[in-house]
Amino acid sequence: MKLSKRLSFLVPALALAVASCGAPAAEVDKSGDFYLALPRVEIALDDQGRPSIAGLDAETIKTLSFGLVDLSLYGVDPAYVAWLKSTNTQHIELAFNGNGAFIYVNGKPLPHVAFTDAALSNTGEVAAIVTDIFLPGFEGYAALAKRFLPLARKLGLGLVIRLPKQPGAADIPLRDLAAAAKAAEPRPDTSSVQARLVVDYDENGVPSVAGVSVSEIEMMFDLDLTTLKLDPNFVRALMNKNIQHVSIRSEGNGLALAVNDKELPSFMCDADCLSTTANVVSTLNTYPGMEQINKLIAQFGPELSKVDVELALRFPVAPGSQRIPLPFASMTE
Repeated sequence: MKLSKRLSFLVPALALAVASCGAPAAEVDKSGDFYLALPRVEIALDDQGRPSIAGLDAETIKTLSFGLVDLSLYGVDPAYVAWLKSTNTQHIELAFNGNGAFIYVNGKPLPHVAFTDAALSNTGEVAAIVTDIFLPGFEGYAALAKRFLPLARKLGLGLVIRLPKQPGAADIPLRDLAAAAKAAEPRPDTSSVQARLVVDYDENGVPSVAGVSVSEIEMMFDLDLTTLKLDPNFVRALMNKNIQHVSIRSEGNGLALAVNDKELPSFMCDADCLSTTANVVSTLNTYPGMEQINKLIAQFGPELSKVDVELALRFPVAPGSQRIPLPFASMTE
């Protein structure tokens, strides 16, 4: 019986192999002693939200695996399936490879997370600092993240969730894995909005911009801007960890993030992606009375590619520490 149970794991493995037959392995960093690149796998949902792989439904796989593999646990509420079906959403693809984490709807790209070796390593270090400040007692998880995040670029997998198709609707092809990814092209400086904001906090958590503090504004205009201030204990905690600034920069192809001078994974979406995202969001928003919002999203969503904004929150430097320059070249101290 034990041998049968062990062999039963071959059933879902075989189903996965059949489901991904012919699909190329994901693109990953193949340097070093370890990498794992898997092909894209397809899971189909029926109108009741029940999953199947390569024609094997959840009940069949559960029976063949002696109850060890139960795909029914991953079923989807039929109401969600019906909603997506009504919008002609035929498939959703999640892809993870050496360049980042991606999502596609009907083969069209949505915003994705891009990373480099340095960004992943920095994320582990920042996670350790943040955990120590906000989640004492969970440092072990941060240590795991710091250890294993750098391996993310060596892992590749893809998952396609196929949804029931409307009667008579034309098939929408999956994203072509063999097609070369379009390289990001430098765009001319056609920004319709450009802005930079560096907010300086003092040791009491009082912010100021361009030398004008919130306390001065409160006195001049008889306002209460307490919500803009930070807890002095929080500021001191950042100082003790030498967190001098947190920065974000919006450009035509996405958002760049940094803590001190350390880059973090970026949130990327170029003009084409913004247009696709606006269309997908307006299509999926079927809530009655929200048609005007859909029009605004479709009209102004793509225009975000013309917005260049820089924001930095800068904190006091701990005694004995050197000031770290802001990370983006266009920002000045």
